[in-house]
Amino acid sequence: MKKIIYSIVVSMIFVACNDYLDTVPSKGDNEVINRSEQIEALLNNSSIFNAKTSVVVSSSDDIGLTIDMLDQIGWLSESYLGGLVFSVDDIANNQWGDEVWEDGFKKVFTANLILNDLDNVEDLNDQSRQAYIAEARFMRAMANWNLVQTYCVPYAQENLNEPGLPLKQSTDYEESMIRSSIQDTYAFILADLQAALETPVCDVDLRWRVSKPAVQAMLARYYLFTQDYAQAAQYAQEALKSTKATLQDYNSLKLVENNLWNPSSGKENKVYYSELYQYAPNQMADYQENYYSQYFAVNSGNYLIPSESLIALYDQENDLRFKQFFVRYGLWDTGLSGFGDDILYCKFKHYISGDEVQSGPTVPEMLLTAAEALARQNKVSEAMQYLNKLRRARIRQGAELVDLSADSQEEAISLILEERHREMPFVMRWFDIRRLAFNETTADDVTVERTFYAASNNVIDYSMVYKYTLPAKSKRYAIPLTNLEITRSGNQLVQNNYTAGDILKEKVEINKDEDDERNEEDWNYDE
Repeated sequence: MKKIIYSIVVSMIFVACNDYLDTVPSKGDNEVINRSEQIEALLNNSSIFNAKTSVVVSSSDDIGLTIDMLDQIGWLSESYLGGLVFSVDDIANNQWGDEVWEDGFKKVFTANLILNDLDNVEDLNDQSRQAYIAEARFMRAMANWNLVQTYCVPYAQENLNEPGLPLKQSTDYEESMIRSSIQDTYAFILADLQAALETPVCDVDLRWRVSKPAVQAMLARYYLFTQDYAQAAQYAQEALKSTKATLQDYNSLKLVENNLWNPSSGKENKVYYSELYQYAPNQMADYQENYYSQYFAVNSGNYLIPSESLIALYDQENDLRFKQFFVRYGLWDTGLSGFGDDILYCKFKHYISGDEVQSGPTVPEMLLTAAEALARQNKVSEAMQYLNKLRRARIRQGAELVDLSADSQEEAISLILEERHREMPFVMRWFDIRRLAFNETTADDVTVERTFYAASNNVIDYSMVYKYTLPAKSKRYAIPLTNLEITRSGNQLVQNNYTAGDILKEKVEINKDEDDERNEEDWNYDE
């Protein structure tokens, strides 16, 4: 039995090396990569740069979808619902499989295809060969990083022997799918990143290709998540020396007017989006803040409806992230209305896959990583310099409290984590919640709570409402593998080890007729 199913179409399409959207070639049973143009085609395919995501988006405390909103929507995808109610069995029983898992291993397959066949490519000099090795290993590290942050418990000394990932190193379908340990998985990722650091590309050029600053930035992320703060700060500072990946001052961003149909009033009204939301794919690929242009593709049916707690983090008058990305009346585009200002989060829009959030390392992330890593070493003054450099590019010019100060290490860390939350909500927020539960302090632990309908077998029970709680260190911070993937592996894959206390549920009595105080006449949609 084949150990894993790869949806790799047999095709060989040769493309120009600068075309971000060209189609990937792939390997059939008898095909061999033997020309550099084939490798270029693999490395310039858009599927390499867009990573799938689903359950982690709706699992985060940044999602604010309510039962009243669901009553208007009328449906949710199984993955979105599974995240909202922190399900285990329903996610595992999803009969359609898991596109996030499959997408990650497609990337691993592509990297291994390059690495395994590189010796057959004759039209390469030593420098080009080294560059391709670095790119392939970086690609594999990125894929495994996103997978381990999704399906495995967080890195911690107490978790080192918990199930990690199958460590695929070939294109052989019969290669083992037995899960390694967390310790071995992280060691494998680190080895790939260290090898990629040998790339001859010394600064960011093509942002969807490897460069030394991109690898340094991912190493900074790696060490922050493994609590090695000295190395996290060092690599973040090295990445920030890049002259080609630069911070964008949001004071220079424009808002773009659009017209949306108000489903309640039956009229069109003006709505304003960030110019970033209008970016074409080539602009997103070359966005100036990216060291490596990879995005989490959030299917358009998985609405990025911000929670009240997320909205409350922002100075709504002066924080340009709120003004640019929290679109007033944006919910109308989903058919919803009558929920305060009907806010929808919209930063980047891909014209094929829906909304997108950055998953590759960026200049703002490195400023925040350097700040947090330094603060955790009690270098408070230096840490706040990095934090305030970011804030000067995010807060309205002339506003009070652009620069922040901290009188203690604890205050500095708190301010930095709040800023990190504002800068990187949703997917990165979920990854941060995971790691913060297992670091050196409990002061930054997060408990995720929401009130929502009961659900079983991926079916919503509209007659019953629960308060769902996901405690810090819950094993449910690792998304379940689907039974379909376990079966495809010949049962070599094993499920995560969940316990009874991982998800807490408390029945809530709600009289919706009395509790729903919304009145369409209260909202002035013409402002």
